[in-house]
Amino acid sequence: MRKKKLMVDFFKRKISSQDIKQKARELGADLVGIADGARIVTAHITQLDGGRVIVLAKRLNDGVARIRRWDDRHKYYNDELALTHLEETSLDLVYWLEDCGYPAIIVPPTHVDPARYADDPNEHLDTLVSLPHAAVEAGLGTLG
Repeated sequence: MRKKKLMVDFFKRKISSQDIKQKARELGADLVGIADGARIVTAHITQLDGGRVIVLAKRLNDGVARIRRWDDRHKYYNDELALTHLEETSLDLVYWLEDCGYPAIIVPPTHVDPARYADDPNEHLDTLVSLPHAAVEAGLGTLG
């Protein structure tokens, strides 16, 4: 077992949390934080790679914030572009981490466990990871 661990460690480049944050910003994230996976409870997603949760954020453009109607088509379009950018940033960061020798996955903020669906479209299903809680644990804000 020890020999196998050394083999894996051999391929890992030493990186720090600051290296990860700097790379995420270079890729386009506006805010980056890293939370302890045990505090977020990620074991139900993956038992192998849940040690840390990297939380990324992208600001929304000011023009969108000026639109008062919550259901305005332009608001949705601009928000979707920001989300797409954030998803692409996440994927690029995952590839970079893997190139450094650290397996990583993206957990989309809106995904739920389909096995828990009880054929009730009005029932609320919790997401796999609570983004507000993950952001707080990563030092990116407070609940409220």
